[in-house]
Amino acid sequence: MKRVLIFLILLLLPITALGSDLSKAFYEGVSHYEAGRYDDALERFLSISDQGIENGKLAYNIGNTHMQKRDLGRAILWYERAARLMPKDPDLIFNRNVALAQVKDRQEETVNPVMSVLFFWKKGVPLKTLQWLAIGSGLLFWALLALQILLRNTPLKTAAALWGAVFAILASTAIWDTAMEARIQKGVVLPEAVSVRSGLSDTATELFTLHAGSRVVVEQQRGGWVRIAFAEGKIGWVKQETVGVI
Repeated sequence: MKRVLIFLILLLLPITALGSDLSKAFYEGVSHYEAGRYDDALERFLSISDQGIENGKLAYNIGNTHMQKRDLGRAILWYERAARLMPKDPDLIFNRNVALAQVKDRQEETVNPVMSVLFFWKKGVPLKTLQWLAIGSGLLFWALLALQILLRNTPLKTAAALWGAVFAILASTAIWDTAMEARIQKGVVLPEAVSVRSGLSDTATELFTLHAGSRVVVEQQRGGWVRIAFAEGKIGWVKQETVGVI
């Protein structure tokens, strides 16, 4: 496991007593982690998260601490939360992949093959990067269009038309992905194993079993139970506390 990251919060917190307390808690957590006192480290890191602080480095450190405690489900949950905030961090990518390799359940791709071919170019592109690409292409399109109108230059008209098409594709894809990101609630299975059932009861038929670290889509919440989708045809109910929402 890679060394816990020490730099984190100082640039993000206001210079207040609260900021000082949180910074102190973070460095205490680092000290406990490096000394192998993982329970104490986790307590200090979570005390920061409980204040509503969302930071990729903090989530990454919490994930590392759970891995040291051999809690695979919660480690992956926090790595996934960190990945939403810093998707290109090399240490996170390495540790997250190490953790995911230990997950027992293998999730099959359910992507429409036609859509996969049409949008091959955006595979692996984070949503924030896609959004910035759309904004950048839009600015370039309007700049070229303005220049073409002022200069009445035919090559500029062609360039503006091409960038207009690129802008339309990137913008529509970014809007769609943003809407899907907001609508779809993702989660991670936390216990070593959990029975996925046909109904909201411990006596309901067991449909299949999932293990720690399996990533799912949370479709409904009702009476302390959640309906999850793991893959095509693999949908059922589990107790709410067995799934951590990313």
